[in-house]
Amino acid sequence: MFIQGFHLTQTDASGMPILEDAYFSFPEGSYTVLLSENVLSATAFLKMLAGEYHPVTGTLRVDHQDPYTLTESQKRRWLTDVGVIFSDFKLFSDRTVVENILFILRAKGFWDKDSLGAVNILLNKAGLGAKANLLPEALTEGERQLVMALRAMIFRPRLLLADDPFQGVEESAFRILFKFLSELNKSGTTIVISARQAAFLEEAKKLGEGQTIRWMQLDGGKLHSLEEKVS
Repeated sequence: MFIQGFHLTQTDASGMPILEDAYFSFPEGSYTVLLSENVLSATAFLKMLAGEYHPVTGTLRVDHQDPYTLTESQKRRWLTDVGVIFSDFKLFSDRTVVENILFILRAKGFWDKDSLGAVNILLNKAGLGAKANLLPEALTEGERQLVMALRAMIFRPRLLLADDPFQGVEESAFRILFKFLSELNKSGTTIVISARQAAFLEEAKKLGEGQTIRWMQLDGGKLHSLEEKVS
């Protein structure tokens, strides 16, 4: 998906400005990391792209559509192409790891007779095959974060929005998730994620394997391009 913002002003949940007359463009198939020390600002920015937080002023276009003018049925269809990883989108505590991932396939309309096998293959690739039938409470924090990411990626969305998906994950899970995100992006998915760990940039450079990543800084209502690449 192609994303454009024109003269956008936005505030976070506390009413503080996070964007002031901002213009930005995320090309289709791009991979953008938004660096921000302000947790509320980064979350509000991504939720605006997901059609949840209406901008105060300006225009947002996602795939040449304004998500805030869509009818409910149109928005549901639009969201079938959008994967999200937000801290308030928790795993279902009463469903197993497999059931949590199958749920999103059903909800997005992608479930078929081969879905269970596909989920198990993905969990094995992520090193979670032995925990497929466990409840989330039996997982570590990093494993739960990884399952939430797999749930958002399994249907190969055209747009993936992730709010600090590497927060709290162990080093091994970090590497697995970074690899999965890279593969998803190489298949054509537009990715926009936030990151607040200072070490993320250096770790990403080590694991990039030629992946081009657009680095941007969200600070004081301004969105700045850092012109960084992983090579």
